[in-house]
Amino acid sequence: MHSATPTATAATCPECTGGLTEDTRFVQWCQACGWNAHPGAKAAKGRGDRFRRRLNRASEERLYRRVTEGGAGPSALDGVSVAAYAFSGVVHLVTLGLAVGGVLLLVQSNWPMRVVGAVLLLVAFQLRPRLGPGRRARKRLRLVGADTAPVLHRLAAQVAAELGTEPPALIAVNGDYNASYTRFGVRRRVLLTLGLPLWETLAPEQWVALLGHEFGHGANGDARRGVWIGSALRSLQEWYRILRPGRTAYGGGSSASARGLVALGEMLTRAVMAVFAELVLLANQLLGRLTALSGRRAEYRADAMAARVAGPEATTGLLRALTVGSAAGHVRGRYLLADGPRGDFWADLREYVASIPPSERDRRLLVSQLDDSAVDTSHPPTRLRLDFVGQLPAAGPAIVLSAADAAAIGAELAPARAAVANALL
Repeated sequence: MHSATPTATAATCPECTGGLTEDTRFVQWCQACGWNAHPGAKAAKGRGDRFRRRLNRASEERLYRRVTEGGAGPSALDGVSVAAYAFSGVVHLVTLGLAVGGVLLLVQSNWPMRVVGAVLLLVAFQLRPRLGPGRRARKRLRLVGADTAPVLHRLAAQVAAELGTEPPALIAVNGDYNASYTRFGVRRRVLLTLGLPLWETLAPEQWVALLGHEFGHGANGDARRGVWIGSALRSLQEWYRILRPGRTAYGGGSSASARGLVALGEMLTRAVMAVFAELVLLANQLLGRLTALSGRRAEYRADAMAARVAGPEATTGLLRALTVGSAAGHVRGRYLLADGPRGDFWADLREYVASIPPSERDRRLLVSQLDDSAVDTSHPPTRLRLDFVGQLPAAGPAIVLSAADAAAIGAELAPARAAVANALL
């Protein structure tokens, strides 16, 4: 299965009469004036929405100026950061209060109070701070061990050492067009997850940039990844999951009046739970807002670390590759709809990504500039990240991956590629 051959048109722009892009597989737009570059843009809903968007854009640009003028290092503890830590403390105190209350009730001689105490302890256990993915979740991962992929593990450890952070205890792969860095357990060991659809479309020097960015999260001062604030965010998500009312079915074995009373009681209970769930959701959004600026600043610092280990050019290539993340879904969709024999999914994915014209890549970068409706996203706009890397001092890469090691890593990941492709298809 191969990529479709692009067809050309002679369409002209209705705004400036310039020519539109010719590859009809993608949005046709005018590179001269930008017409139709973002056809899916949502119009602002009223004066308040327009103000919020302007405020969001101004905030992003102010942060960009701050990190370019003062460097991308972690900032001093400010009022917002103090508020985030204090708010997280309140979350943890609620969980602690439930646990203490449960213990006090459990030692009472009154058995109904003991039952309530046991319930409170169960709830407190469920709401406890989570230290990353647990043992059960880790067992579901598709791990790539150091015994089967020694060169990959050696490269990851080399990048981590260059940045002064811990090497991965575990490396996993999945079918996402992404990568992630997570700490888990009391010892805060590192789990590195590589999305093969992204990894397989990168050049070897961009592999180093990707590892540099991910391991940069171990040293970039992102409070959301710390134990105190990170576990508070996960606790709030667990609160919402527990409180969120679901559908209930009323049994048919009782009388109509009894079923009516049960239905009324359940309806009132669900209404109360819905109110608390909304309050928890607001609390989660508030803590997210308090940490959003710090998180985006940390992303700039991770990009600086990627440029340090792989060089600005490789980091720029990585960031531009992130704009075509929909490619994996497109190729997967073609495979799922195909009636005939399938080819090599990874080869077709690489071929399709290589066929995306520069005009489409430029359009997607322009979209990140035009789309100012996002609020509190985890990453700054890609265009600003590219500008940031572009203004860094020119320097050679600290780590150069040899062609032999790149080929060895490719061979080491061959079984994982087959397993992930089977899972995707």
